[in-house]
Amino acid sequence: MTLKSPDLPDHEGFVAPVLPGGELAPSSSSFTRDFVGYQATCSCGWTDGRRYPATPEGTKEAEYRWWSRHAGPLSMAAPPSWLVIKSDLLCQQIVGLTADRPLAALTLLSQVESWQRTLLDQAVAAARQNGSSWAEVGEAMGISKQSAHERFRDHADSP
Repeated sequence: MTLKSPDLPDHEGFVAPVLPGGELAPSSSSFTRDFVGYQATCSCGWTDGRRYPATPEGTKEAEYRWWSRHAGPLSMAAPPSWLVIKSDLLCQQIVGLTADRPLAALTLLSQVESWQRTLLDQAVAAARQNGSSWAEVGEAMGISKQSAHERFRDHADSP
């Protein structure tokens, strides 16, 4: 069974059978060989360190482990797909506006920039208050933890 989340398109979870030698059975295996347990894995290369018994309960535990230990934390950092679609559409529309009416595009982009800065400061502050490290903040923004700290420390760490 494949485990999927709409907000994580590059991640598909699998409950992989563990062979007697400890290696994981290939996903295309026909299960004609004996296996001794299950382990949660993901298409991105993540593999859980725990192994579960070769029982229906073991399957459920491995599925839960993929959701709770891998997909869950990633999903918390991933923007909802519906909002990404709206953001992409806005970008495309502004590109069109820039070609047809560049001054109107400048006016709109200036407005977006003003509220974007405020929202970015608020999001960083909220992430820090919820226990996110500077490394996690930087990773979410595509910058280093040092850059994130230098840029937002005055807004995020004030009482």
